[in-house]
Amino acid sequence: MASEPSSPAVDQDDGRRAEAKICKSCDQCRTRKVRCIMDPTQHLRCTHCVKRNERCHFTQSKRKQRTRPLGGTGIRPRRISSPAVDATTSVRNCTPRLGPLTEKIRPPSIFLDRLLENHGSSGIQRDNSALLRGPDHDVTSSSLAFFSEHRIHSLSQRLGNDRLNQLVETIESLIRSRLLAEGPSSKTRISFKKPSDPVHVPLDKATLYIQSYFSQMHPIYPFLDRKEFEEKALGPTRSQVLSSSCAFSALYHAILALGCQYHDGGAFDPGNGRAWKLFQVSLGLVSEILIPREALTSLQALVAMSIFAMTTCCIQIDEILIMEAARMALGLGYHRALGDGDQRQKNTCHRTFWVIYYMEKAMCFQSHKGSMIPDYDVGSPVPEVPESVLGGYNWFVSAIGFGRILSLAYTTLFSVSATSQSPEAYREAIAEVETRLERWRTAIPLEFRPEVPLGARGGPSSLLGPGVKMAALQTKFSYYGLVIALARLKMYVGQLDPSRSQDLERSKRLLMDTARAVVEDSRDIDIAAHTPNFVLAVLPLAALFILFDFIVHNPTHPETHNNLILLDVVAGHFSLLDYKSGGFMSASLLTEFAHIARQYVKDSGSLRPRQRGEEEPCEPGSSSAESRIFAQGHMPSNPTNNHSNNGDVGDVELQSGLMESWGSSDDYLYYPVLPDFTIQGDGPESYLTAPFNVQNFFGLVIPEIGHDEVV
Repeated sequence: MASEPSSPAVDQDDGRRAEAKICKSCDQCRTRKVRCIMDPTQHLRCTHCVKRNERCHFTQSKRKQRTRPLGGTGIRPRRISSPAVDATTSVRNCTPRLGPLTEKIRPPSIFLDRLLENHGSSGIQRDNSALLRGPDHDVTSSSLAFFSEHRIHSLSQRLGNDRLNQLVETIESLIRSRLLAEGPSSKTRISFKKPSDPVHVPLDKATLYIQSYFSQMHPIYPFLDRKEFEEKALGPTRSQVLSSSCAFSALYHAILALGCQYHDGGAFDPGNGRAWKLFQVSLGLVSEILIPREALTSLQALVAMSIFAMTTCCIQIDEILIMEAARMALGLGYHRALGDGDQRQKNTCHRTFWVIYYMEKAMCFQSHKGSMIPDYDVGSPVPEVPESVLGGYNWFVSAIGFGRILSLAYTTLFSVSATSQSPEAYREAIAEVETRLERWRTAIPLEFRPEVPLGARGGPSSLLGPGVKMAALQTKFSYYGLVIALARLKMYVGQLDPSRSQDLERSKRLLMDTARAVVEDSRDIDIAAHTPNFVLAVLPLAALFILFDFIVHNPTHPETHNNLILLDVVAGHFSLLDYKSGGFMSASLLTEFAHIARQYVKDSGSLRPRQRGEEEPCEPGSSSAESRIFAQGHMPSNPTNNHSNNGDVGDVELQSGLMESWGSSDDYLYYPVLPDFTIQGDGPESYLTAPFNVQNFFGLVIPEIGHDEVV
């Protein structure tokens, strides 16, 4: 039978190309010279082999063909097409695709190869001595925001005082007291020991907590089979199952801890609250989960604990738990399609893997770390998850798609090897990520899309159903976080080419307006212990830093008045967070940024009575800032700045309308770009190694599982 070519190999003897062929007839049918018909119920065996109970094997042969010229043909190798291969790979078609990859985007060369070729070359350092401050050549990348020594010096010169430096030192001192067990905050300790007193939860309370978990959290993290879990957790054999299985006991108590947070059991600080006592039971079982052979229940226990650890109780513990969960999922083979077990069991395994996938990708991107899950080795089908379809929005598939974009962005833009790219390669890679991001955004239903205020289409945000509001907030804030990272990177890359001043200005506008959108959407955040730290504090803190920078460097700009209003709004958010946490978060320190900025603008004489006819300031909660970010109209084409000729082919609509509102040169925004920044030359790679993760301000670090007590 005829066959189609697969990956070719060149025969060195006669210069001809040997191409692998997989016959469409199995060996048995070819021997008997009969037609090979695949059995639809068997997939991998033909009808003749099924009847005779014989092994159905398809031989791979090689035939020499003359080579074709590589240039200009546009011909790409076709994939192998055979019944056996098609049946094996059909499950992969369930995975959502964002469209064809652009051929011009290639992975950056590996920096390790350069180190091997040049033994004397210096590597890329990461300065961990500073918490809020880093070397002058460092800027943020996939992490969010921090102050370099150069930036603090520049801002202090503009302010004419040392208040900013003192504020940064105070915040650093607070962080050190938590992270390094220095000072009075070291009294708060976290251990991996079981509670000294047994924790008993009555059946009615357990039922209430489990129901709250499945209504509030399960749609966002659908890694459990609810029926199977409730049969074990609430059934007549509950006591026996909990005493005989450490893995299920850890999973059970972690689920109770998550549900308990919705019934006044949560707390912002570790060691307090009913939810923490339940979570402590799970922490005490971690070593017994990791040491035995991997199993699905053990993996699910790690996932449940990771979800709990995403809150302010202990923000950094999720790095340990998620990394262990990713390692275990790969060890179990859940990153590929499973062949054994019933369909329900396989769906649960695949669900669990994909929840880990998008949690791990987000954690790695925000922490500026490489993912443990290689995308090129993922072949797990995406199962149907009806409970994650919220008002027509398939959160599950959308979260997986965004995780893939984060993975691509880190690999091609923010990894160590990516920093050795040329500016043109950077622009092409950024355009590819932006294109994918915009395609992802426009695929989201309008009610959940980042450009639309929460509840605008379906009533007030307070009327959104359980889990829906958090899914919408996570969608918006995840998007904003990536847009901020891309805008900052484009600013640093764009400053190398003076002819791209308009692109640089667009990036500055995009950065400012995205920070505004974060502040405006922060009104919908539940300031509660169960809210993920990234939504509750990390991204609002990044928005605060960005707005502060814009205000101080543009005290007389027309938009500074609006930025001051929004800076007060986000400062109020942190004051309320400080109040709700009982002072544990110490977030009221951040309100000092608003005081410093307002005093500086006042001293600069820019706060003057607004003239009649001037634009009214945007009020908190309005969508004016968001509408500027996501303007749908395209800019008029400019023959001197044609995107098709300058490499920004993938520039997306989120940037296309920005410049329409900023036609006057008086509206030029100044945003500092470090003068010693380079992409190629001395120290080209280190500018992306951000030493500070703003999440550290709101949580405690646990170095290793093996330590009994850490701060």
